[in-house]
Amino acid sequence: LTNNHVIANGGAFYSVRIENDENVYTTDEIVKYNAVLDLAIIRIDRTLSPLAVYPGGKELVRGQKVVAIGSPLGMFNSVSDGIISGFRSFDDVAMIQFTAPVSHGSSGGALLNMMGEVIGIITAGIDQGQNINLAVGYEFIGTFTRGFR
Repeated sequence: LTNNHVIANGGAFYSVRIENDENVYTTDEIVKYNAVLDLAIIRIDRTLSPLAVYPGGKELVRGQKVVAIGSPLGMFNSVSDGIISGFRSFDDVAMIQFTAPVSHGSSGGALLNMMGEVIGIITAGIDQGQNINLAVGYEFIGTFTRGFR
């Protein structure tokens, strides 16, 4: 699972790195994408155990601690922490605004709660501000990935 804007730049092949695996998996297989949600699924030749997506139940709140995992400027699987600072809507897509520092290259990374559950997919940052970052929320991830295991 990644962002649609990551795969939509006219690339013919996509490379995926996995923690604790020396291989780089190259693929040209886009399984599903949605430009409005900015989500995409690509397939690699490896079976993985995905991180759990937050099932909901208890509402996310401002001030809640979060952890962002991405590869900013190519620095594979960098981790930063912050809080949920707000909830925004862009083109009818609910987004989580968070303060964990992310840079270009973090798109498609996971935004996690303190239980290690995915609450969002990092999508954008506002360059004109400091640590004003956005993630597509777990509700859309659950709907988008339904049927994939």
